[in-house]
Amino acid sequence: MDELEHIEKETVTLKGRRTSLHSTLKRKKKLSHDAQAKVHEVEKDIATLESTDPLEDAIVEDLEYSRASLEILKEDLKSLNLFA
Repeated sequence: MDELEHIEKETVTLKGRRTSLHSTLKRKKKLSHDAQAKVHEVEKDIATLESTDPLEDAIVEDLEYSRASLEILKEDLKSLNLFA
C-alpha cells in the first residue's frame, strides 16, 4: 500500500506541475507574440522614416531611436526562453 500511496502522491504532484508549466508556457508565448508585434511595428516605423526625403535632423533622431528600440526588443525576444 505504501508504494501505491507514493505513486498517487507523485501523480498529484506531476499534475500540478503540468498545470503550472502549461500556464508558464502560455504566458511566455503571449510575451513572445507581443514582442514580435512590437518589433514589426518598429520595423514599419523605420521603413517609413527611411523613405522620407530629405531626412531632417528630427527624423534622423527618431530613426536612430527606433533602431535602438528595435535592437532592444530583438534582444528581449531572443532572451525569452519559452521552455524555462
